[in-house]
Amino acid sequence: MALSQVQCLDNHHVNSRVSEGKPEFFYCEDQRLALEVLVADGRDAFADHVREKGVRDFLSEPELERIARTAEAYRPGGEHHHKLENPGPGNLTPGSGEFGGDGEVSLQYWPDRSEGSVGELDLGWPDSISYRGVTRVTVHTQPPSEGHTHIKEVVRKSIASAQRVIAVVMDVFTDVDIFRDLLDASYKRKVPVYIIIDVASVPCFLSMCGRADMHSGHLKNLRVRSCGGVEFFTRTAQKVRGSLSQKFLLIDGDRAISGSYSFTWSSSRLDRNLITVITGQAVETFDLEFCNLYLVSRGVSLNKVPMVDEPTPELVLYSAPAPVSAAVARKLVNPKYALVATGNYTSPTSSDQNSSNRNSQNPNGLKVMKKRLRHVVEEQPLHPGLAHLEKVYLIPYLPTWPEPDPPSDVIGFIN
Repeated sequence: MALSQVQCLDNHHVNSRVSEGKPEFFYCEDQRLALEVLVADGRDAFADHVREKGVRDFLSEPELERIARTAEAYRPGGEHHHKLENPGPGNLTPGSGEFGGDGEVSLQYWPDRSEGSVGELDLGWPDSISYRGVTRVTVHTQPPSEGHTHIKEVVRKSIASAQRVIAVVMDVFTDVDIFRDLLDASYKRKVPVYIIIDVASVPCFLSMCGRADMHSGHLKNLRVRSCGGVEFFTRTAQKVRGSLSQKFLLIDGDRAISGSYSFTWSSSRLDRNLITVITGQAVETFDLEFCNLYLVSRGVSLNKVPMVDEPTPELVLYSAPAPVSAAVARKLVNPKYALVATGNYTSPTSSDQNSSNRNSQNPNGLKVMKKRLRHVVEEQPLHPGLAHLEKVYLIPYLPTWPEPDPPSDVIGFIN
């Protein structure tokens, strides 16, 4: 039973009216009806409706233009249809696809056509059971204040230090330098990288991928998905969708970077931004939010991004060890011949060769004796005034106590 039904049974006020002057004011039926008029009939009809009903203007000029531009017809079930346009091998991340006209929606039940798979973190995700520690916060600004690091440098160093996972949620992502750092982390260090971007900025992101010199090996540990904002449905089968305005970077599940900074060149050079580096238990909120966004997101197809084949890894040549005789092999496994394992063993053949070489170098047969060099211990420098004085030995002057020991006050006085 729903909570509202339980509250009705308990004689609680479920739909209590809240005026616009109270902080609890959020939903307004008059605003909803005015928004339906805007989507269905246009801006002039919206202005007339607001004037007739006495509703205060709640939309600005940019909001009016964006809502009127992004409104679209709602097709029930159309979000589950994908059309892959000749995907090349290795150019698609799992679950990615493109919208396409797949015909009319059938009234029959086809699970493979009418049901969409939920996005899974298939590359791995760190557990969040244990306590993450005390929450600590560091604030960075753009332009940076005196003695502080640049915002872009903070982000790139955080990506370079990642070891377990990297998660990115961004409204606009067009910075090639940061994207190359993510590719290096996913391909060279085998760190899983998840990226969620706004639906409207997907074309810009794909254009940036074409300038990043990608190859098919970069897609092994990389997942790219898109997500929008909250959707509003009208009674005339129209739909208005908001945008993804969240911006944060999650590193290894224990460090988050959030703020107004977008991963673009202008944000790091021209715009004034602020980011907050958070560690500790407060990172759990970003962890849960990313998992929720990943579930409602859609895969992004990378089949139109120009890529080359994965380069073959360079072969490292190692010299094979020289084969040993059976007698030496038995000694290697015998604990009495531990010196053999440490490399102090010399074969008889090598010793004979060394002796023959020494005999050839010394025709008279003289034996050359090797002497070990003794380390000369340097004495500490002595003052010239103490050079001819006799050394004093204090051992004979040590007091000897008769039995029994003297009282404690005497010992304390001497000490």
